[in-house]
Amino acid sequence: MTVDLSLVELVLASGAASLIGHARARRQVTRWRKNRSQVSDQVPILFLHGLRGGAQTMTQMVQAVKKSWHEHVLVIHVNHAGKLKITGEWNPADAHPLVQINFGNNQARTTLQMVWLKKVLIYLRTQHGVQNYDAVGHSAGCVTLVDFAETYNDDRKLPSLRRLVTIAGPFNGVLGMNESYNTNQLDEMGCPVVIYPANFWFPSYASLLENQAAFPTNVDVLNIYGDIGDGSHSDKYISTASARSLRYLLGDQPQSYHEIRFRGDDAEHSELHDNHEVMRLVRQFLATPIAEAPQPEVEQAVEN
Repeated sequence: MTVDLSLVELVLASGAASLIGHARARRQVTRWRKNRSQVSDQVPILFLHGLRGGAQTMTQMVQAVKKSWHEHVLVIHVNHAGKLKITGEWNPADAHPLVQINFGNNQARTTLQMVWLKKVLIYLRTQHGVQNYDAVGHSAGCVTLVDFAETYNDDRKLPSLRRLVTIAGPFNGVLGMNESYNTNQLDEMGCPVVIYPANFWFPSYASLLENQAAFPTNVDVLNIYGDIGDGSHSDKYISTASARSLRYLLGDQPQSYHEIRFRGDDAEHSELHDNHEVMRLVRQFLATPIAEAPQPEVEQAVEN
C-alpha cells in the first residue's frame, strides 16, 4: 500500500533515499559500462506530470500520440524509495517509444524528482541503448526537466535531451504559494520584474538563470501556457509571467524556441494537458521538421 509522506517526513527521508539512490545508480552505470556496445537509434518521448499529478495527468496525451503514431507505451512507476516498477511494452521497432513516468510520491520537490528521473534515464540507457530522448512536462514536471537538462548536460553516461515541450510551467512563482495575481510582469527583455526565491518544492528562478549556459544548445523547445481570460493573466494557478519567463531563462541556448498561448476555459492549468488542440500541437512539434513547427507568439484560439 502506498502511503503519502508528510513534508517533514519527506525532508528527513529524502537524504537517506538519495544515498541509496546514488548507490543503485552507480551499480546501473557499471552495467552500462559492460553493455555500452548496445546503442539504439530510438528516441523515446518521456511524459512527466507535476505536483499532485499522477497517471491520469498525461494518460490522454500519451494515448493520443499512441493512436496517431502506433507506438507502444512503457510505464515507469517510481515509488517513494526511488525503486522503478516497469509495465507496458518496449518495442525495438518503434522510432519513438512512449515512456510515461509516474511518481508514487507526487508531492516531492523537484530536486528529488531529478534523482528519480536520472534513474529512469540510466535504465533506458542500460536496458535499451537509448542515446537521445524527447520530453513533455506539465507544471512542476517542466521545472524538473529544465533543471535536469542544465545539471546533467555534460554527463555522457546519460541520454541527451533533443526536444522539450513545457506545458504550464511554474518557472518563477506559483499563485497562492509565493505569487499573487497580477503582481508580476516581464520587462522589455522578457525578464520577470519580480524574481521569487526557492521554496520547498521549487528552485529559485535566479539559480536556474545562473546555470543558463549549461542548458544544451541542440534542443528545440516548445513552451505552452494558458490564460483563462478572466483578467488574472493566469491559467488559475500559474501566471502568464511565470510561464513565459522560460524564454529569458534559456536565453540563446536552445536551438529553437517556440511559445504558444492558449486562451479560454480549456486553457486552465489542469485542462491544458487534455486540451485536444494542445495534444495536436505537441504531436506536430515532435513529429515535424522544426522549420515547419509553429512560430513564436502564435496565439491558439480555444473554443469554450
